[in-house]
Amino acid sequence: MIVNLVQFKYRSCFVYPLADDYRREVTKTVTITVKESDSIGHVKSLIHDHEGIPECLQRLFSKDIRLTDDEQKLMDCGIIENSTLHAYIDNSVPKVFLVKRPHANVTIMVYSRTFDTIQDVKCRIGVKEGVNSKQFSLIHDGKFLEDDKTLAFYKINGGSTLHMVSIPRDKLLISVVMPIEEIVKIEVKVTLTIRDIKTIIESRVGYSISSMDLFLGKQQLEDSKILYQCDINEESILKVKSKTIQILLKTSGGSITLDVHRHELVKDVKGMLLHKLNIPVHLQKLVFEGKSLADSRDLASCNIIMHSNIIFDFRSSVSTTII
Repeated sequence: MIVNLVQFKYRSCFVYPLADDYRREVTKTVTITVKESDSIGHVKSLIHDHEGIPECLQRLFSKDIRLTDDEQKLMDCGIIENSTLHAYIDNSVPKVFLVKRPHANVTIMVYSRTFDTIQDVKCRIGVKEGVNSKQFSLIHDGKFLEDDKTLAFYKINGGSTLHMVSIPRDKLLISVVMPIEEIVKIEVKVTLTIRDIKTIIESRVGYSISSMDLFLGKQQLEDSKILYQCDINEESILKVKSKTIQILLKTSGGSITLDVHRHELVKDVKGMLLHKLNIPVHLQKLVFEGKSLADSRDLASCNIIMHSNIIFDFRSSVSTTII
């Protein structure tokens, strides 16, 4: 596909307030090559790359009309080949803000002024990331930021980290794998804490999981963390795991200590003993509080808790001859 390129010049006027009635203007003309489908924000980004001037300090004009929408395309502004844009540069000092992308361990930097609106910041992020500003929201300190409010309104200082969250969905439908391999689906808000998520899970399964841990892959999720901070999306699968407990198995020759989860089955414990002592599972017998433990029971249903003492017995394999 042939894409028409547009070439234009911009005249940058650097204004320095030297006195109340005097300003010194410095002009410079540079030629930039862009596509008709490029946005105003992209032009500002090119000027930043070419001249080192942060996008937030640039005010672009075409035919005395200020170009205020960074997401508007050049063709929609009537800008054609060999057009001349005028760029007036503010002399205020910008601040650097860090932006955490959703579902990625990547942080980008955005220059903005404290009196810029959240929408201004979103437009700059959108240009950098190639997404429409309407497709995401910004969150700071656990709160959604309204587009028409300024950074100063929220008292957000330079160096602060903002979090991108995809919209219009501020709710997610996620899958949770329970300890007994049951899978439940729950609808959650991205601003809830992991502790809140546990409460929602409890309402679905009908029993408490407050003493259990939630995992995303191999990462354990802290109860105080907010969902959007954990890079969880609708494709994520959370796992509920019981906290590890230590049990003591007494044998005729001494004792053995094992770290187990309460959701694990008795046969799982026997499997651990197989690897540890090389004793076949079918020859093992576990007794707790005078009762033999069935292989299909989980430890929690047997009332086994931290530091429980379990008697471990095993039978010798005896060969018999059938006549």
